[in-house]
This record gives sequence, C-alpha cells and structure tokens, in this order.
Amino acid sequence: MERIGERLRRYRREARKTLLDVASEAGLSVGFLSQAERNLSGVSISSLANIAKALNVPLRLLIEQPEQRSADSHAGQRQRYSTVDRGQTYERLSTSFPGSQINATKMCLPVGYASETVAHDGDEFVYVLSGSVRYNVGGTDYMLQPGDSLHFDGRQYHCLATVGSVSAEVVSVGTLPIFDDVQAEETPNA
Repeated sequence: MERIGERLRRYRREARKTLLDVASEAGLSVGFLSQAERNLSGVSISSLANIAKALNVPLRLLIEQPEQRSADSHAGQRQRYSTVDRGQTYERLSTSFPGSQINATKMCLPVGYASETVAHDGDEFVYVLSGSVRYNVGGTDYMLQPGDSLHFDGRQYHCLATVGSVSAEVVSVGTLPIFDDVQAEETPNA
C-alpha cells in the first residue's frame, strides 16, 4: 500500500512541480515537504489540504479518510485514521452535504507531539477535551487545558504541541475543506 509520502511525491512529479513550487504554494517549508515525502515527518490534515490545492488534486487522493454519511456520530463507533504510521490520529465527527461549510475532527495527540507551522483559508475553532496543548497563532502562545477553547483566523500561521507527560484530545472545527466526499442531494421519499 502506498504511503502518504509516496503519494505526495508521485502527484508532485505528475504536476511537474518542484519541492519549492509546492512548498511555496502550500505555505510550507521545502525541508518539511521533503521530510513528508520521505515519510520522516507527520503531516496535518490542513497541510495536506494546502498541498492538494497546490497540486490541483482532490484531498482524497493524498489521504484515505472514512466517510461519515450519517448526521450523528457516536463514541466507540468512529474509525480512527492517521496521516502517518505513528503519532496523531483523527476521528471524523462531521458529515458532508451540499452546502455544508464546517468540518469537525477529534485529534488524539501523543506526548511530545508538535505540528508543522501552517496557514490556510477559513476559521478554526478548537476545544480541549483532555491533556494540555500550546497553540501558537500569529506569534502568540495560547496554553489550553481541558475545557479551554480557541477561535482564530486560519490565515495566520499557527502550530500546536502537546505539553506535559500525557497525551491530549482536541476537537477541531473549521471551514477549511478537509473532506471532499460531498454526497449528492437525496430526494425525500414520497
């Protein structure tokens, strides 16, 4: 099975773009993108969305995400997925439908996790369920504990890291399109 790094490299080469081209368009460093292509670094979903946009490919070609067809989502029944073989995992909380604008995930972040710095279109809202995290948004640090939240403009460069000796769980809700599985509108049964 092809890993994310190999997919990134293959689609970049098919697009006839250099690492610098894609990194510049995606708002990432060349070094980070190179590490991601070699599967040496984890990649956040928002960075993958920026890379997909730079490569002009649907996000689903870079990462396999579970569908969430139902409007309701239940603990213990969601499929976890990841952008790497180790590190952070995600649970999809929201569905997609024509006109939907928000995307929600539950992020499970291990001890010592630190994301890349990224900027993207749209709003981002996070709510800490457990553990402690530090968000840096536009050069300002925000220490968040369970029950704390943060809402910011995703166009500001931002990153997050776990703090302390326990993993963290964070709900992230944003308007950046990270699910591209919009279902056709169903006609109601008469």
